[in-house]
Amino acid sequence: MHSSTPPPISVVMLTRDGAATLDRCLSSVADFAEVLVYDNGSTDTTLEIAARYPNVRIVKGTFDGFGPTRNRVDALARHDWVLKMDSDEWLSPELSAALLAASLDDSKTVYTFYLRNIMFGRVQRGLLGRQLMHRMYHRGQMHWVGSVHEYIERKDGEPMRMHFLPGLLWHNSYRSLGHMFQKRWYYAQPHLRRDHRLRPAHPAVAALRALWRFLRCYVFQIGFIDGWRGFVLSVAEAYGTFLKYAWAYEERARNSVARPLEQEKPELLPPRE
Repeated sequence: MHSSTPPPISVVMLTRDGAATLDRCLSSVADFAEVLVYDNGSTDTTLEIAARYPNVRIVKGTFDGFGPTRNRVDALARHDWVLKMDSDEWLSPELSAALLAASLDDSKTVYTFYLRNIMFGRVQRGLLGRQLMHRMYHRGQMHWVGSVHEYIERKDGEPMRMHFLPGLLWHNSYRSLGHMFQKRWYYAQPHLRRDHRLRPAHPAVAALRALWRFLRCYVFQIGFIDGWRGFVLSVAEAYGTFLKYAWAYEERARNSVARPLEQEKPELLPPRE
């Protein structure tokens, strides 16, 4: 445990039915000054688990896309320095110590570290299993952009000043095969992707994009090194790619204005003999 007064850092996270992984997540940030849990409609024991931790503050609210909601939650935090986490993530002891010891003198610094994915109970070895994350920042300088697959950038548009920290952020990315495909379906929804300016693609073109996504994931990002798990992940990536383009195409076609039937010219047929 951190014996002295913890530094002024607020851990912020969005939750909804995260009971399966939340306890491990909150245990890893028990030494931080504040953990702000913003819940948008949990029906499991998420809130009961969160209430067990003395440094946790629970706020209930609506979800309006990841970027806008994260910016709103950042504004609710008690401290200007914010560490963004998800309920299915947890800090390694090394990373926790590094974050708590980090200098908070330069508000334009963003602290970065590696995230490692766990897929179906095993550490993912392919390139998609290791990502550099920009997660601790000063809310006065940074904000989130995008409704899905959101990213952080400086408010003044200048390049971020990043400082790398040792240790790992562990992520229980996929608990099961069903969980994997459920996430792909959710993130492909058109209403979540409108600010990405996604150009709808005919289902045939979407299928070609999906094939390329499979090859990229399985071959070029060495997904094959994870055996059958890597193959399933590559199929899920292809499925998500196909769905987001085809779904957007379907929505555009459905929303297009059709001419009233009475304005249609009748088909001229030759008279019967």
